[in-house]
Amino acid sequence: MEKIKNFSKKICLIKLNFWQAMIFLFVMSLALVLFLFLLQPLPFSDVWVAIRHSRGLNLFLNWLPLFLVMLFLYFAGAGAASASTVVGALGIMMGFANRTKILLRNDPLVPWDLLLGGETVGIAQSFGASAILAVIGAMILYVLVAIIFAFVVRSEKIDWRIRAAGAVICMALPMLFNTPLYNNAAITERLYVGGNVWHQVNQFNSRGFLFSFIHAFNTNRVMRPEGYNPDAVIKRIESFRPHVSRPFERNPLFPQRPHIIMLQSEAFSELSLSPHFNFDGFTDPLENWQSLKPYGISGEIVVSVIGGGTAQTEFDVLTGLNSRQFAGVPFAFRMITDEFESVATLLNRINYRSEFMHPGFGWFYNRQNVYRHLRFQRLVFIDEFEGIPTRSGYVSEYATINRVKEMFAEHRENHPDTPYFNFTVTIQNHGPYVDKYRWDDFSGTPNFNTDLPLADVDINALSNYFHGLADTDAELARLAEYLNELDEPVVLVYFSDHLPAFNMRIYDALLSDIHEPGSFEDLTRLFRVPFLIWFNDAALELYEVSHPAELIDADEELVFSAPFFGAYVMEILGLSGLSPFWDFNKELRREFPIITEMRSFTPCRRISNEMSNEERAPLLLYRDWSYFMIFDERQWQNLVPRGLSGQHPLER
Repeated sequence: MEKIKNFSKKICLIKLNFWQAMIFLFVMSLALVLFLFLLQPLPFSDVWVAIRHSRGLNLFLNWLPLFLVMLFLYFAGAGAASASTVVGALGIMMGFANRTKILLRNDPLVPWDLLLGGETVGIAQSFGASAILAVIGAMILYVLVAIIFAFVVRSEKIDWRIRAAGAVICMALPMLFNTPLYNNAAITERLYVGGNVWHQVNQFNSRGFLFSFIHAFNTNRVMRPEGYNPDAVIKRIESFRPHVSRPFERNPLFPQRPHIIMLQSEAFSELSLSPHFNFDGFTDPLENWQSLKPYGISGEIVVSVIGGGTAQTEFDVLTGLNSRQFAGVPFAFRMITDEFESVATLLNRINYRSEFMHPGFGWFYNRQNVYRHLRFQRLVFIDEFEGIPTRSGYVSEYATINRVKEMFAEHRENHPDTPYFNFTVTIQNHGPYVDKYRWDDFSGTPNFNTDLPLADVDINALSNYFHGLADTDAELARLAEYLNELDEPVVLVYFSDHLPAFNMRIYDALLSDIHEPGSFEDLTRLFRVPFLIWFNDAALELYEVSHPAELIDADEELVFSAPFFGAYVMEILGLSGLSPFWDFNKELRREFPIITEMRSFTPCRRISNEMSNEERAPLLLYRDWSYFMIFDERQWQNLVPRGLSGQHPLER
């Protein structure tokens, strides 16, 4: 040991006093933050534009954490050189992981990836052996250089009282600075974002990886439920016995299971049916919808969003989970980082072929990755709509329905003996609505009469919205007509993602806000959107009914939370018994059809808050099962013998 000390003294070329160490750490942290900016996958000119437009604020916010951590390690006993190399190693590793994830998946590294681990494994699997060896070699080289650096650059000893005070200050400052700097909407808005401001990759690249990562850590949190009981979940899973119900119980391999076309229609609503509106002399925006409704099963789902957040409804309907439970994440799809059970998963188990289509960007809401995890076999985004005409800047409803028809026709030609599942999310009638269609074929003049004293700007917004709604209505009718001409059974499931993005003046005028706070009416009035389940003639013949309503419980009020909708459709089609969670979801709907953040409601509107824990047991199981599926199920499956993990026999 004495020889090592003597050797280190001999090779020490630079010895830093306290103030020199401070300057050294400042320079090293500044160099590191500049390197992290350059490590992001964009040209240096774009980096400079972001720094200049933000007046250096993004640079400061990314530099400060690095400097404080280096200072803490220095005061805790490490030399200035050691502190800078340790922080540099961690920073570069995370920055490199962020860069690689963006290049491979068009999705930045966020705190969820560290907590769940799935993305790290996915990134590693995307490398070739030579790339992995190169990374390992670079890490070894960095460690060797860091060791030599620590011997060459030494720091003078400082008084223990200064060390203790400095360490305490360095621990306190992050807590002091966190809220005003890293969890402050005003600060975040001041930071320039190049390109599409809603694209998370652009946000990370322009604002800086470290700031964006800390900001996400502040805003993206889900806490383990109080009293979380995974054993109850596991017990329910292990008691599951798969079965296939009517009408396929006669022949489980019945070749003509119906094709299923599910359309989630952007901001679709029945607001035009309000008695406050009159369309005499104008186009009724829901003329075809009202003609189709008597021939199908119609009702309302209670979604978790209004005016935006389309993917939250997708998450609810396709996974059976409630995005309201995971309000701590920017959007619920963020939690799906690996294979995840969905409606598509269940249908694939019984030989369906599943496709997803959205005429928007694949990176938005990370759909390009999420829908693969949900087990859709083909994804279609806006890049396959080149040259397609748009309406108000979005791919038109006409072009969207044409693509649905084309995808269905391709499937029938290439897979004639395979049932088909298509889940499509439309986009044309997306807000905002003031002057939305002015550059198309709509003058913006009022297209309705009303007895409400609406402001001119509100009349403009409603007129544009109703103009787009009429397009949606016409395309729904065209699709239904096309499906009814087919001799193969098809079920069309049509529903909305949320109410349109109007200001509250409109909703307060149309929807009464005079309700007891916390009541069913109060908690659902802005979140109820319509759905329709319609059978073509061949599907009616397959199910041996004259109307789809013959397949449902006539006494059930068809108003329930969106997470129950997927299981409800499966139940109607006789496709239960494919998953323990989805069968439980079906049962829970009958007990607590409405689930919100604050409280849940029974069919007779009894409030869960007034019940005993025993009465609320199904709700608690649902809450725990949801958390279990996101955070614990994969780990549990790896610990149990094959065949006991709740998998369907077809997937074993």
